Amino acid sequence: MALVIGLFVMGASASASSKLQPRYRAGLHVFTGDDGLPQAGVNSVVQTHDGYLWIGSFGGLARFDGLAFTVFRGKPSLDTPGPKDGAQGGPPSDRVLALHEDDRKQLWIGTQDAGLSIYSQGTFQHLSICGGTCQVNAITQAPDGRLWVASNVGLFNLDPAHKRVSWVDPVRTGHAAMAFDPTGRLYVGGGEGFFVLADRRLRRIALPEGDQWVQMLQADGSDFLVGTDRALYRYEPGQGRWRPLGVAGPTIAVKDAVGRWWVATASGRLVRENGAGEWLDVPELFGMGVTSLAKDDEGNLWLGSGSKGLLRVRIPVFGQIPVFRDGVVMAGRAVVADGQGGLWFGSACGGLNHWRADGAMTRQPLQMWPHVDCVTSLALDRDAALLVGTAEGRLVRIANGKPTPVGVWPGVGAINVWRRGEGRFLVSAGRATFEVWIDGEGRINGQRRIDALRDMSVNNVVPAANGGEWFVGDRGVWRLLDNRIVERWTPQEGLSSRFARALYEDRQTATLWVGTYGGGLNRIRGGQVHHYDTRNGLFDDTVSCILADGLGRLWLGGNRGVTLLPKPRQAAADTESLGYAVDDGLIPSEINGGHSTACHRDGRGRLWFSLVEGFAVIDPADVPQAASVPLRPRIEEVAIAGRMQKIVGSSLALEPNARSLEIHYTAINLSRPRDTYFRFRLRGFDPDWVEAGKNRSILYPLIPWGEHVFEVQARTQGGRWSTVPARLKILNPQPWYLRPWILILATSLGLLVLVIGTQLGAGQERSGDGEMPQANDRRRQRVPEPASR
Repeated sequence: MALVIGLFVMGASASASSKLQPRYRAGLHVFTGDDGLPQAGVNSVVQTHDGYLWIGSFGGLARFDGLAFTVFRGKPSLDTPGPKDGAQGGPPSDRVLALHEDDRKQLWIGTQDAGLSIYSQGTFQHLSICGGTCQVNAITQAPDGRLWVASNVGLFNLDPAHKRVSWVDPVRTGHAAMAFDPTGRLYVGGGEGFFVLADRRLRRIALPEGDQWVQMLQADGSDFLVGTDRALYRYEPGQGRWRPLGVAGPTIAVKDAVGRWWVATASGRLVRENGAGEWLDVPELFGMGVTSLAKDDEGNLWLGSGSKGLLRVRIPVFGQIPVFRDGVVMAGRAVVADGQGGLWFGSACGGLNHWRADGAMTRQPLQMWPHVDCVTSLALDRDAALLVGTAEGRLVRIANGKPTPVGVWPGVGAINVWRRGEGRFLVSAGRATFEVWIDGEGRINGQRRIDALRDMSVNNVVPAANGGEWFVGDRGVWRLLDNRIVERWTPQEGLSSRFARALYEDRQTATLWVGTYGGGLNRIRGGQVHHYDTRNGLFDDTVSCILADGLGRLWLGGNRGVTLLPKPRQAAADTESLGYAVDDGLIPSEINGGHSTACHRDGRGRLWFSLVEGFAVIDPADVPQAASVPLRPRIEEVAIAGRMQKIVGSSLALEPNARSLEIHYTAINLSRPRDTYFRFRLRGFDPDWVEAGKNRSILYPLIPWGEHVFEVQARTQGGRWSTVPARLKILNPQPWYLRPWILILATSLGLLVLVIGTQLGAGQERSGDGEMPQANDRRRQRVPEPASR
C-alpha cells in the first residue's frame, strides 16, 4: 500500500506572503503488511553500509531494498530459558527493539526478551549475555570501538571482536538512551534520570526543575538535544546550562539530509526545525504515533509507527500553487512575469491570477465574452499590459486591471501569443501563424499571415542566435529570417520526432536542444543530431519545455515530471539525468506543456512549471549539487533446479551435471525502486551485456563447463550504470569422463582397437588366398563329440 501526499506552498487566497511558505505536505509512502512488513509496529530502523534498510518490529527482523522485505525469524530453543551461543537462522526473538551497525560492519540486534544477537556475513549469532533473556533498550558504539548496551538489568559494554563483557551499572535498570560528546564521554538517560559516565561510575546530572526522566538523547555538536518527560531542551555540558526549545513531550529525534532536526512527541505531533531555529508542525503526519526515526543516504526520512507501519518521507524540493474553481484544482497553462516583480498565472478554465510583488494574490476577470476563462498563453505588452490567449480562439488585453478584447480567430481553438517587438506580436491560431500589430489601446492595426509557416501548428517561438526566430511545432523546428525559412530540422534531417515542443539554444557552445513529444531530447551541434531518450539516460521521453538555471544545467518538463540534466555539455553517446516527481512535491507530476508559456524562469532565478493541476516552482539554488543516486547491485539468492545454494564469499561451486541455475539479484534503491533497471552478463559466455529491464532474476538452463563470472549492474531511470557490478564466481566442474585427457585417452584407445582390428582383418583375407589351407580345412571339418561313458 502506498499513500501519497503532496506539498502546497501557498493557497490561492486573496492575500499571501511573498515568501513561499512550505506548509509541509511531503512525498510520503506507507509500507504495511501488504508490502511484506512483518508487523505494523516498528521499533527501530537503521541503514547498514551495504545500503539495506533494517527494521526491527514485534513481528520479527526485516531487511528492505526499497521494493521487497526479507524477514528473518529464528527458532528459539524450547528446553532452555534462552538460546545458547551459536549460529541462528534469525534473532532468537521476533520482538526486536534496538538495532546498531558497528564499525566492523556487524549488525547488533537487541530484543525485548532474548538479549543480544549479531548478524555478520549472512549468519546470526546469539550471545548469552545476561542469560540470553534480558531486554535491550539501546545500543551505541564509543569512539574507542567498544559497544555500549542499555538493558533492563543494567548498563554494560563489550569488545565487538571478542565479545568480552564489562558491567558498569548493574543496579539501575531504567536506561534507555545513550550518546557521546566529542571527547568520547558517555551520557545516559532513562527512567531514573540523566547521567554522565566518569571514573567508571554514572554521576547524576540535575534535570530542569519539574522534569523527572529522560525519554530522548541525541548529540548535536558539543551539545545535546534532550527530551524529558515534559519538554525538549538543548543541554550545554560545558556550562551545565539547559535551554528550553518550546516542544512538549518529545520522544525521539533525527537530523534530516540538510542538518535540521525532526522531533516526534508523545501527543502525536511531528515538528521540524527551520533555518530560523523555529519548530514547525508537519500536520500531514499528525497522529501517526512515531516510535522511531532514521535517515538514509538518499535523503529520505524513515518513520516507524506504533501501529501504522513504516513511513518514508522524502523532503520535497518543489512548491505548488493550486488554482481552484468550484473546489476543484484547475490545470495550469501559462506563467509570465508582470514586469514589476510579480507573476501572472493562467489556468485552463480557472481564469487568470496575479501574484503581485507585495505578496497579494488576486483573481483577474476575463469575462468580456461568455465563458472566456480558459487561458492558454500569456505575453507581456508595453507598460506592463498583458495579452492573454484563450482556448476559445480569443485574444484579450489586460491593462490596469481592465480586460479589453483584442481579436478573435473563430474555429481554430487555442491561441498562442509571443511578443516580437514594440507593438508587434506573433499569434498562432490553429495551423496558421500571424504577425499582428497592436496599439497602446489594445486595437489591432494590422495583421499578416506568415505563409512560410502554413499548415504548421506552432508551440513555441524562440529568438535565434544567428538571426530571426526558431519556430517549434508539429513539423519540426524551422528558423525564419524576415519570414523566410533559412534552416530546418525535421525527421528528414535527423530529428527524433516531428512533434517538437521546446527549444533551448546554448549560445556559448553553439548547441541547439530540441524537446519532442514522445521522441525525447535532441542535441544539434555542428550540423549533427544526437538523440537522448529513456534508453540512453533520459528520465522522460516527453520534453514539453526546457529551462536553463544559470548553473549550466537544463530542467525539462514532461509527462513524468521534471527532468534535470546536471551536465548537459558533457553528454556524449549517453547522458545523465535526474527525475523529479510526486515524492519531490510535484502532485500530480505531469507538466501541462504544448503551449507557448507553460514554463518560466523568473527574475529571481526560480523555475515555474504548469502542471495538470496548478503550478510548481523550484529554486535551483536549493539544489546546488545534483547527481543520480549510485545504485548498489547485490546478488541475493542462487538456486539449482529450485534448491537454494550456499554462496561462500562470492563464489559458487556447482555439482557435476548441474542444470537450471537461477540467480536472484537486486539493487538498493530506497527512493524510486520501481525505476530500477538491470543488465547482466556471464563472462566467457555472453558476448556483451544483456538488458534485463526491471527483471530481478535470470535462469540459465545450462552452464558451460569451467570457471565463469556472473556480473550484474543497475541504474535508475536516467542514471548511469553502477560502476562496480555485483559479481559471483561460478565453478562448473567438467565430469571426469569428459575431461580432455580422458577424451584423448579414449580416442587413442579407440584408434588402437581400430588399428588392431584392421590388421586382423587383413590377415584373415591373406589366409583365404592359400597361406593356411590346413587350418582352414580343419575349421571346416565337423569333429564329432566324444561319446559319454
